[in-house]
Formats: sequence, structure tokens, C-alpha cells
Amino acid sequence: MLAGTLLALQWVWGAFVLSLLFLSLILRKSPRIFLCSFLIFLSYLNGLYQQNSRFSLLSQDQTTFMITITNIPSIDGNRFSSSIDIGGESAALTYYLSSPSEKERFSSISPGTACNVTGELQAPNGSGNPNLFDYKEYLYQQKTYWTLKVDSFSTCVPSNSWRDKLVQVRAEGLKLIASSFPPEAVGITQALLFGETGEIAEETMEAYRALGVVHLLAISGLHVGLISAGVFFFLLRAGLRKERAGWVVIVFLLCYMVMTGAAPSVVRASSMLIVILLGQKAFLGIKTLDSLSLIFSIMVFYDPFLLFHAGFQLSFFVSFSLVLSSNRILSSSSTLLQAFKVTFVSQVASLPFILHHFFEFSLIGFVANLLYVPLYSLVILPMAFLLYAATVMGIHLPFAMDIFQSLLWWTDRFSVFLASFPFSTLILGKPHAILIAGYFVIIWAGFLLVEKGRWMKSTVILVSFISLHLIWNTYRPYGEITFIDVGQGDGILIDLPFNQGTYLIDTGGNLIFPQEEWEERKKAFSTGKDIVVPYLKSKGIRSVDKLILTHGDLDHVGGAVDVLEGLDVKEVWISPGSGQKEVMANVMIAAGGSVVREAKLGDAWQAGDSSFSILSPDDQVYEGNDDSLVIYAHIGGMKWLFTGDLEESGERKMIRRYNVEADVLKVGHHGSASSTSEEFLGKVDAQVAIISAGKENRFGHPHPDVVERLGNRGVKIYNTAEDGAVTYRFWRGRGTFSAHRP
Repeated sequence: MLAGTLLALQWVWGAFVLSLLFLSLILRKSPRIFLCSFLIFLSYLNGLYQQNSRFSLLSQDQTTFMITITNIPSIDGNRFSSSIDIGGESAALTYYLSSPSEKERFSSISPGTACNVTGELQAPNGSGNPNLFDYKEYLYQQKTYWTLKVDSFSTCVPSNSWRDKLVQVRAEGLKLIASSFPPEAVGITQALLFGETGEIAEETMEAYRALGVVHLLAISGLHVGLISAGVFFFLLRAGLRKERAGWVVIVFLLCYMVMTGAAPSVVRASSMLIVILLGQKAFLGIKTLDSLSLIFSIMVFYDPFLLFHAGFQLSFFVSFSLVLSSNRILSSSSTLLQAFKVTFVSQVASLPFILHHFFEFSLIGFVANLLYVPLYSLVILPMAFLLYAATVMGIHLPFAMDIFQSLLWWTDRFSVFLASFPFSTLILGKPHAILIAGYFVIIWAGFLLVEKGRWMKSTVILVSFISLHLIWNTYRPYGEITFIDVGQGDGILIDLPFNQGTYLIDTGGNLIFPQEEWEERKKAFSTGKDIVVPYLKSKGIRSVDKLILTHGDLDHVGGAVDVLEGLDVKEVWISPGSGQKEVMANVMIAAGGSVVREAKLGDAWQAGDSSFSILSPDDQVYEGNDDSLVIYAHIGGMKWLFTGDLEESGERKMIRRYNVEADVLKVGHHGSASSTSEEFLGKVDAQVAIISAGKENRFGHPHPDVVERLGNRGVKIYNTAEDGAVTYRFWRGRGTFSAHRP
């Protein structure tokens, strides 16, 4: 099923899995080769059908819609969002609330509600940067092809369908937790019981990710098993016989899947348990591996694109690994040793998926899981379930609630403390497909060795492969210059070959407008946290030698604090006098142990075959754009001029002092009409120009006159607003440009 589906959707990975499958069948001389061939062909046809049937019949000309809310709406600040149905098609709705009273009114909208709205259908935006989250692709995998920006709501009618009622039970459960539990316990309890992580503090989530225990906050087999056992025990105590209690548990699991949002891990765990329970009632004795394989096949056949869902990948691959290793695990003489082996297998099995999606893994995750898994499974999850059940029944347990709150508070503080250690995680970047295939082969071979009891040899092989991956990432022979798509702003990464130097020129930043308290969002978008830091991590970058902030405008330095907090930055270079600006003062505070210096005219450095010089400003008085740091560099066989937001007067002053011929020009001030004069272009004589601007930005950058001047000179123009991130990859003095068009 896996091989055939991948052949239809991504033929390279399909061919790889297919090769492993047939190699295994041939080596084992299995008689099932013809059955496997039939299933592969069937799943291949299904994958093609599912892929070719994904299209929309909606028209962008339409402005009035009858919509149905299909999940629990989200309200964050003044933003109301939800998945919706429009005439049988899915879409993602966004509406901006106008007042606190409207926010209060919209908080009562429940799943299944049908409304008449006016608005505009828009094609979702793809990622302008490689390796990062692609919203357009994410929606496509969910059969969603449009976003609906709503201008106004009119009549709304609630639903009475059984499915919507179940989702409404979930919504009411979340509200009950929010109103009855202490604030520190709300987020964790909602995550453990209903799979909702939106209320967990960002600091806590980051700490759990760094420790490799964030899976404990997603509903999985552990949660489903414990909650089902609790329901079963309660039913027996209430007087039901075992057989009837089993049927009630099956019905409960079907409802629970809907109430928790039907995440892949919940569906897998619940469906497996249902299959096993039904097998017991039919005296079939279905094995765990058969149950897991059956559920996997049904889910993939129903929706092949689940194969690209991180939760689905981790849930099934780790489960398969644990089931296949169960004999070796259960043969251990002590419970502690069994826990040790379960943690080892889970950590190793998840590694390639963790690196592919998150670019780093926890070095202390093994120890953290040994501590946190029993804590959550034996203490925190049962307490959350019992306290919620008591609350539903109207029983108040203030003392137990205080203990629960204190336990979670100390657990969160301890998590943040552990995650703060400098070597708690290892950043390896997003591995190439060949490396991912290598990880799977190494893990497969390692598990075969584990089956023979050779745990140490298996560990040595895996650690050696990770070390080779790390060495390649650190000392790769090619270099890259990337103009990161940070929207309306600048963010330029220079990563030299053989670890000769890593420099980041500006960090982008989103403009902040005054807002009332009710409008402020809990999880506001940040260019540094959501784009720049993840992109650098995806390239395997752990430290930055120089963070060069050309001047003090927010669209150039707004993400600097996040970069300083997320990566090891050795030096921060700023324009003379710019440190007096408020936004730069915050950067100076965040710099901590980094060396901060005001760069000046004449500063220069050499790194391998590359050289860099500061050409401007020529004074110590900061007056804005014309005091941007201007960098002239020889990199990868080409001459580069990075101009920040330099305007015409600054350009004129510089070209009168220097001969600044360059092959590549970073166009000043995002292509503003006040920059890039004819005189300046004549002196620079560039062949390539890079404009860093936001899509449909409010300033109209780049100005048509600037584009025309560049075009008249035959300059090749790249614009991040249209082309996404622009990368120059070079090796031995020669290189090529490429664009990541969203």
C-alpha cells in the first residue's frame, strides 16, 4: 500500500520503498509476491485517482456565500478563523472582528453553524522559502484550495447533526476546562484530553520540543489506552458486564475520535483498539501487527496525502518499530529495562521524520523521555482525566486541583530549565532525500542487529552516520548566498564553504501598529521566529559569525531579537549611532554575550577566498536610510554590493568616493523611487539586481521607474515578492542563481 501510493504521488520515494519491499520478499522467498504486486498496483491507481480528482469548481468572481463552519473556530485577538464548507468544497475562513462585543458574540459560534457571508475568495499563499512550512501545500493536502476573506456575516443557523453535536461536545469540554481549571493547567489539560494545544504557553511548547517530549502533548496510543481503560473500569464499577462494557468502549472510541479532531495518531490508536476488541468478540485473535497494518492501509487508501502528515508518519512508523521489536523489549527482566528499550526504539525510529520536519533533535531526549513518559502516563494524565470527570459531574476538588496546578507548574519550569542548556539540541538541517534514505537503511539494519541483541553495535552505527551528516553539513564544499523572502524587508544569508564564515545581513521584521488589548494576539507572527531562524536551522546552521544590521528600521532589524535568542551569534555589527533607536536598544539587550560593535567606513575582513569591506556611512551621526551599512564583497567569483536602504544622496556620495563596479546589486530601499538612480546604475554596471520586497506591499515597492531603469540596462532582475527566496550557490569560484517561486 505504501509503495504503490508513493509511486503515484512521489515516484522517487515510491521506487525506493518498492525496491526494499521486493528485496525483502525475494530474500525471504515469500509466496506473497503476487499478492503484494496486486496491492501495489491497486494503491497506485487509487493514488493517481485521488491526485487527479483534486480541483475546485468555485469561482473567484463570487462574492456572496452560504458557508458551514466545519470545526471549532479559533479566535486570537481580533482574528476569527475556521475551516468551512462552501457547496461541498472546503475553504479556510478569516474574518477580522471590529469590537469586543462582536468578539464576545462570535465566541458562541459552534461547529455546524450555517451562515450567509460576503467576502472574497483568494488563492492561498505558498512558502517563499525552501524547507519552511507551506500553507498552500498544507491546505491542498486537506482538499482545500481557497481562503475566504470575509467582509460581513449575516444570518447564522446552528446545526443539529450528530457529528456536529459531537464536535460541539468537544468545544464545550474545552470551555469547561478553560473556566474551571487554574490558568497554568488549562493548556496541558486541553491537549491531553482533547488534542487542543492552542492554549499552551509558547515557552512551554518550545521547551517540550527541545527536550523531544512534545509527543506527550499529542493524543496517542498511551492516552487512548489509559482513557479507555478508565472508562472500562468505571463501567464495570457501575455494574455493567464485561461484554457490554466492551461495546460501550468501542462506541466511546468512535465518538472520541471525532471529539478530539480526528488527528492521525488518535484515529490510529482508537481504530487499532476497536479492531482488537472486535477480534476478541469474534474469537479471531487479531495480532497487534495485523491490526496496525489494516488501519494503515485503510487510512492511506482513504486519503493518500496522509503520508505527508508529520503526525501520521511519526505515529505509524514508531508504532510499527515498537511492535516489531516487542519480543526483544518484553524479554527484558525488569520494567526499567523495558522502558529503556521502548524509549530507545521510539527515539531512533522517529529520527528521520524529526529531522525532515523540524531540522533538529534533542540530545537529552532519551533521558527526558525516561523521566516524562512515566510522569505523564502514571500521574499527570490520570489526574487530568479524573479532575475533568469530577468537574463534569459537578464535584469540586480544590485541594487536588492545587496539587495538579503545582505539579504542572514545576514540570514546565523544569522543562524550560533543561531546554536552556546550550547543547540540549543538535541542529542538523533538513536532510537531502539521499540522506533520509540512508537513515532508513541504517535504522533498518540497526533494528536487525537489535533483534540479535547487539544494541551497542546498532548504536555505534547510528551515531557514526549522524556524525558524518554533521561533518558534511558543517564543512560542505559549496557556499550559498540567499536573499530570504521576509516579506517587506531585508534578510540576506551568506554561508561560505568549508565553514569559513556565516553572516546574516538584516533579519526582516513585521510592522507593528497600535492595538487595543482585546485585539492583541497570543501567537503573533514574527519574521525572525517564523522565517529567519527556521530557515537557518533548515540549512544546518547553528551559529552566526556576524549579524550585520544595516540600520535601525523595523523591517531590517525586527527579527534580530529572535535570531539572537534562537541561535549562537558571535558578533553583532550595527550602523554608527543606530543603537540609540528603541528597536535597536532591545537588540542590544538581547545580544547578551555577543560582541556588539559599530561598524565604520574602512572596516574589512577576509574569509577564505571571500573578502568584505564597509563602504558607508562615513560619519558617527545616525540619520536614517542614508546611514545604512553598505557592504562590498567578493564572493563565489562575483562582486556584490549590499546597500541596505541607501537612497540617492547616499549613493551619490559613495560613487564619488569609490569605484564600485559590481556584478550583483542588492537594490536599495526595496526598489523605492528615491534609490537606484541612473548615475548610480551607470557606475555600478551590475548584471544582476535583487529586490527584496513584500508581495502587494502598501508602499508600492519596487517602483516602476526603478524596474524600468534596470530593464533598460539589460539587468537580470529578481524580486522576492514574485520569485520568493533567491539563492546563489557557488563552488570553486563559479555559481548559479535559482529562485524558490511560491
